Amino acid sequence: MDNHLVLDDTSVTIAEQPLVIGQEFPDVETCRRTLKDIAIAMHFDLRIVKSDRSRFIAKCSKEGCPWRVHVAKCPGVPTFTIRTLQGDHTCEGVRNLHHQQASVGWVARSVESRIRDNPQYKPREILQDIRDQHGVAVSYMQAWRGKERSMAALHGTFEDGYRFLPAYCEQIRKTNPGSIASVGATGQENCFQRLFISYRASIYGFINACRPLLELDRAHLKGKYLGSILCAAAVDADDALFPLAIAVVDTESDENWM
Repeated sequence: MDNHLVLDDTSVTIAEQPLVIGQEFPDVETCRRTLKDIAIAMHFDLRIVKSDRSRFIAKCSKEGCPWRVHVAKCPGVPTFTIRTLQGDHTCEGVRNLHHQQASVGWVARSVESRIRDNPQYKPREILQDIRDQHGVAVSYMQAWRGKERSMAALHGTFEDGYRFLPAYCEQIRKTNPGSIASVGATGQENCFQRLFISYRASIYGFINACRPLLELDRAHLKGKYLGSILCAAAVDADDALFPLAIAVVDTESDENWM
């Protein structure tokens, strides 16, 4: 097999065959992911012939190319092992930068460690890094969705965060007595309406050491469900702003301000 494939007049070296007969995977999902990574690294399209609880069969999508792998479940354990393997390619592989295996899930896995270190990693940086490191072109939307999926895997989803709010407020009241923390919902579906938090230290400081005047402000949120954050602050003896309370609300209204 030729060691180079030409991609838009750029020579790309292919790694040695990374699969061997008898190689094991802890589960079928790991097997799928590994084969997808190999297909991208070796610049060929993978076609899944069979995938179920007991076996996984895939081949090169190019007609006439003999590359094929058969992975089967080991008896009595969740492990899968390669039973048969035809590891040679006779096709020319993928001749452009767009790869069918470069899904949103693959993008998410590729950038997860980078996002863990840098949550501000931008989609445009992601798509450029993937092109430089893997020789694959992904769209801005793929990069954005991949980042969102990776962020959810690392930190949980927005929906999980909203569901945790009642327990979060309870912990604030329990561990910081004298604090006020409450979350409100609306409608039959118990949808989020507002969250209000004022810590005991802030309340005490406002009553005992601040001028009897509040400054109110609002900022729009840019998360998945938007909304606004409201804040109330006082002025202390050093003429510095002293935070008293914050609220996250579904919309700015007189009711939510009150």
